[in-house]
Amino acid sequence: MTNSPRNTATADPLLHLLDAMDAQHRTGDASNAILAQEAQGQRELVNSEVLPTDMGHGDHDTQATLEAAGVKFLGVVEGDDMFQRVELPEGWKKVATSHSMHSDLVDDKGRKRAGIFYKAAFYDRSAHMNLATRFNTRRDYEKQEVEGVAVAYVMDGDEIVHTTALIELPDDKREQYDVARQADHAAATWLNENHPDWRNPAAYWD
Repeated sequence: MTNSPRNTATADPLLHLLDAMDAQHRTGDASNAILAQEAQGQRELVNSEVLPTDMGHGDHDTQATLEAAGVKFLGVVEGDDMFQRVELPEGWKKVATSHSMHSDLVDDKGRKRAGIFYKAAFYDRSAHMNLATRFNTRRDYEKQEVEGVAVAYVMDGDEIVHTTALIELPDDKREQYDVARQADHAAATWLNENHPDWRNPAAYWD
């Protein structure tokens, strides 16, 4: 049987009670049992052979895009239609982020190809995923707050490939928002000129 996260929503309620009692005993707060359950769910997800069946409803066909990259979809997990069985290409894997509800699907070069959300808490269990684009823009909010300037970066994954010109921000807080957005626009303009299909999650990977 395909390895998949356990369905916490159908687990014996007594187990949830025992987890809460254990958390209360160890930490003094029974709510920590939920946090532990979510963290365990993340571990089970990244070590599983499944992806969420809810793959977003944007402009691009998630399944077709991933199939073109070599992902094989093998059908819904029996008894848990929140997930579907998959076979990933050689070198692809799921990796945990610092937040227990968010994990990444990365390719053989370590590039994020999709973001996965999985909330394993038994009372509100849910999962979905969305494709990632190779290029993105990112504003430097620290410079904005500390230095009073707006600047944005064009990102290739985690690497900065272009930096916009610095824009001095006005003292009026109400005006800063609109002025700072000019940096985002400059970064997007650079991408439109250099990688015009950058919003397409199927583009520029090869």
